[in-house]
Amino acid sequence: MHTKSVRTYMNFAKEVDPAHILSMADLELSIALSTPLVVFNNERQVVSGLAETWTILPPDRVSFTLRKNLRWSDGSQVTAAEYKKTLERAKSLYGNDLKALFEAVTNIEAPDERTLVFVTKGAATESGLLLKLTEPMYGLLALKGDGLNLSKTVGPFFVKENRGDSLTLEANKNWYAYASAMPALVEIKRPKDGIDLMTTFDKDDWPNLTSGSSLMSKETLDQLKSKGFKTWQRSLDKVYSLYPSKRFLKNDGANFIKLLSRKVDSSSLLGGLAGFTNAEQFFPRGYELYSSQQPKVPAVDKWRGKGPITVLLLDTAVLAGMRTNLAKIISTVSGQPAKIEIIPVSKAGDRMKLGDFDIFGVQIAVADPNFEGAMSFFVEREPPFIPSGEGAADFSAQLRAARGLPTSADRAARMREIIIRAQEAGHVLPLFHFSSLAIAKPGVDLSEVPNSDETILFSKVRMR
Repeated sequence: MHTKSVRTYMNFAKEVDPAHILSMADLELSIALSTPLVVFNNERQVVSGLAETWTILPPDRVSFTLRKNLRWSDGSQVTAAEYKKTLERAKSLYGNDLKALFEAVTNIEAPDERTLVFVTKGAATESGLLLKLTEPMYGLLALKGDGLNLSKTVGPFFVKENRGDSLTLEANKNWYAYASAMPALVEIKRPKDGIDLMTTFDKDDWPNLTSGSSLMSKETLDQLKSKGFKTWQRSLDKVYSLYPSKRFLKNDGANFIKLLSRKVDSSSLLGGLAGFTNAEQFFPRGYELYSSQQPKVPAVDKWRGKGPITVLLLDTAVLAGMRTNLAKIISTVSGQPAKIEIIPVSKAGDRMKLGDFDIFGVQIAVADPNFEGAMSFFVEREPPFIPSGEGAADFSAQLRAARGLPTSADRAARMREIIIRAQEAGHVLPLFHFSSLAIAKPGVDLSEVPNSDETILFSKVRMR
């Protein structure tokens, strides 16, 4: 049956905000509902987004000119002043998460309806501003009082209906890159907790597209392909790591992580799963922040903390078998039973803020082309995934200092050092790398979605 609608499951946030990205679902919705000034093309080159042109005005200004006749989905004219207010809102609400941009910019000006000017702290030519502004959280949004109006966007889609546990997005025909072959609608449902969307995809008649990861048995993948389903897969772009909480660091947690690093083996943890590689360091090989220097975690004779150790894991069905294996290893190293607590994805942010656990095991995307934004996300967001300590373990202070270096190459080199130090200090334990994977049923064409994209962009899906 021919359809113009993409139907998919997604663990989207209760309050959808394209400026606030904490998960892959947040990222996918942000890209669907907003567009930044500049974007990446399929060759990962920075090209025009909402900005038609841009000019560097030495020493410290970059001027962007919005596209002529740029319009919202309701047909009204877009102004630079609206964009300025959008960015000021993002800074006010999520400044801790967006330091990579806002600590590099001293002011944003909108001198006329089509011009937006960024004033940089240092030399504009070395600020990395264009790369930073490709991030979807810096896209233009329609403000309504103190909130958002997502029924009006400049992105490829706008929210037609939000029923709490489901969303319907409609194609924005005023989007500058609109194509008639795009899905007319994107229907999204929040899945039930603990459901493995990949293994149930062929048995569920409702979805025609699902996103997940390469972590699955070879038999499952072969079965899906045998039914004529098409796949899209990135190179290694995710890492599964164990992160000690600030509470645990006060309980000799860093030394426990160091001990654990010598005992844990990803192949044993994951049993019969395929689609991964052991992680020697946090960022995958080939990424800007992958280091030629492998981390040298110092040997520790014993853990001097007190147990039991509480481990927080997300309710991810494909990794259910890992829970028992991880509990055994942690119990062996600590000498006490491990307390494994499984939580839904929707509760992860709240539990991180509470900090009432010792170790958090979670998968995160790590191939963001804006490497400064990636480091800020892991180290500086509140609460951070990789917590800072004192002195040599104050990674947040080191990152702030790194951003003050004059060139992008200098900043990248220093950030490589910081992430290696964090692993050596026992503030993060990367276990394995794996890939984003999407599977589509007949009628949904993924051939125009390049593997260089961070995720499946609904705007590049074609309905055949």
